[in-house]
Amino acid sequence: MAEIKNIVFDFGGVLVNLNPQASMDAFHRLGVPRPADYLTPYGHQGPFGAFENGDIDLPEFRRQLREMFSLQASDEAIDAAWAAFLEDIPYRKIRLVYALSRRYRVFLLSNTNPIHTRFLEQFAQAGYPAEECFEKMYYSYQIGLSKPGREIFEYVARDARLKPEETLLVDDSPANCEAAASLGWQTDCPRPFEDFGPRLFPEEAALAADESFEPRPFEACVATMGFFDGVHLGHRFLMDQLKSLARQRMMPSLVLHFWPHPRRVLQATYCPSLLTACDDKHQLLRQTGVDRVEQLAFDTSLAALSARDFMAGVLKDKYHVRCLLIGYDHHFGHGRRDVLDDYRRYGQELGIEVLQAPQRPLLDDFPQVSSSAIRQLLAEGKVLQANQALGYDWFMDGTVVRGYGKGRDLGFPTANLQLTEPDLLVPAGGVYSVEVQYGGRSYRGMLNIGTRPTMHNGSERSIEVHIFDFGQDIYGQPLRVVLKDYLRPERTFPSLEALKAQLEEDKSIILSR
Repeated sequence: MAEIKNIVFDFGGVLVNLNPQASMDAFHRLGVPRPADYLTPYGHQGPFGAFENGDIDLPEFRRQLREMFSLQASDEAIDAAWAAFLEDIPYRKIRLVYALSRRYRVFLLSNTNPIHTRFLEQFAQAGYPAEECFEKMYYSYQIGLSKPGREIFEYVARDARLKPEETLLVDDSPANCEAAASLGWQTDCPRPFEDFGPRLFPEEAALAADESFEPRPFEACVATMGFFDGVHLGHRFLMDQLKSLARQRMMPSLVLHFWPHPRRVLQATYCPSLLTACDDKHQLLRQTGVDRVEQLAFDTSLAALSARDFMAGVLKDKYHVRCLLIGYDHHFGHGRRDVLDDYRRYGQELGIEVLQAPQRPLLDDFPQVSSSAIRQLLAEGKVLQANQALGYDWFMDGTVVRGYGKGRDLGFPTANLQLTEPDLLVPAGGVYSVEVQYGGRSYRGMLNIGTRPTMHNGSERSIEVHIFDFGQDIYGQPLRVVLKDYLRPERTFPSLEALKAQLEEDKSIILSR
């Protein structure tokens, strides 16, 4: 475990006890002949497999079962029969996962479905909500990929930015472990019903067995806070300072990030142009290697707190902050009137050490790293400079919706993107070189942002991407578009033939790079 920083747990058979026979007996009573033909140890067939792979939803799953086996069962009876496949999550394993989450990045990766994920409520019932134990939970039915396919492991590694050699998969399927190991992951395959904690994680297992180990999500810690839009290099420099300070104080590090944007709450007409959606920001912050990341809901009651009341009621009482690291230009509290000396005075009264982080050294060819500066770069189409300041390639997440269908007539069918986060920034109009992530795979493509003036589609701005060497029907599916470079501004062409010729040239330029 010396090299391990990330732990990925399977759910069924590893954390939750399985009873497949109970489920098969229940379905047999409903009228399903030979349920064992469909419910197999490491992969289900027919509607059961389609349900777990996300090919059909819950109502369709029930409908297909009724049609295939002429069932007269109610929705509740079908759900109960499928739920019988799972039993309980041992309390010791819940406490073990929570203990591990204080030291490692912990994830859940499961071939599962919306009925079985309800069993995760047992974490909250035990006093350790799953959201506090797992950085992210990956479900086959949501991402359309299943184990033991290599693609699902590649998807998780890319999405969570995991290094294979630093990642341990704990999964009861040898086939799943073999697939992950082929990608460089470390793996362990526990026996059925094994209490694997003492063998794999002796220190955390001992802590979980200690009755004095209370279900309290926070202990005395070193913290910083802010909105952290984009989680750019300036923010990452602050996180490095936080981690160093936490090591010196021998306490865990905590990052509190606000949501929604404070100005959105304080100024009803304000519409932010965000670099990152809330979930993406949370994950980017976790990837900095801090011990804990927590979202702090910003509302009018929080905005009304003075700096001292916030430090007393939120930082000290709720999050047990003993040392607060403040960004060099950060102010908080009602009216934002207080300054560093005030924060330090309040801290002395409350037992909170208050320190100010230094400003990040300037980049040679980029004088300022700030969220506002990066927004301006993207608004001007300066993608390379924006990506340099972010420390990663900027991306947009959205759902594919139907457009006019004119691109297909030109030989360049496009996926029209409706952004998942309505307040996300839309970069400068024009054509971009992009990477498109879908279904666990990455594709090259080109993106157009604008009004498509040659098509005479009016003034409505669209975001549409042409994916190279791709022919799947993905309407209604989630898509991530990663910006690589800016090619040219949008312009009006004298004919559709001229537009098509330009698109061919754009594609050639992208593929040549």
